[in-house]
Amino acid sequence: MKFAGVFVAYLASASAFQATAPAFGVRRATVPMELEAKKSVSDLSDADLSGKKVLIRCDVNVPLDGKVITDDTRIRASIPTLEYLISKGASVAVCSHLGRPKDGPEDKFSLGPCAARMSELLGKEVKLAPDCIGEEVAAMVSAQGPGDIIMLENTRFYKEETKNESGFVEKFAAPFDMFVNDAF
Repeated sequence: MKFAGVFVAYLASASAFQATAPAFGVRRATVPMELEAKKSVSDLSDADLSGKKVLIRCDVNVPLDGKVITDDTRIRASIPTLEYLISKGASVAVCSHLGRPKDGPEDKFSLGPCAARMSELLGKEVKLAPDCIGEEVAAMVSAQGPGDIIMLENTRFYKEETKNESGFVEKFAAPFDMFVNDAF
């Protein structure tokens, strides 16, 4: 399945990139590379998003006092992007991390409070998936209709997430058509 990325990035120019010569006096041939123009979520049309399964990385790593969010600024910052995606008919799955769990899932690092707060801010249910990968998550994503939102459980429950392991990334991306990075 094609996994398209939409990133807001700064590109110095659209001209070809030229690599610099190594410090040892040996010159390598330079290979020009064309850079894509920067894209923003607002560049995506109804046709681009309607019926698509979109994985969005949001920064919902918020301070908690037990299970109570003490500052929801980061969740609030994601709301306009989420509203745009669902208004265009996308099915959305939010992924994020929270804290630094040591050895797998820990209840105190669950994204449950974040899903509940996001539900309040959006005025619609944001279901919390029991995991961020696996068959149960794939089934939840498949069952989503246009405009539905789920939040995947904390990605940091897997050590592979912090190590950027390609096998984990493939499992993570499998049920989705598109990726949006809405975090810093």
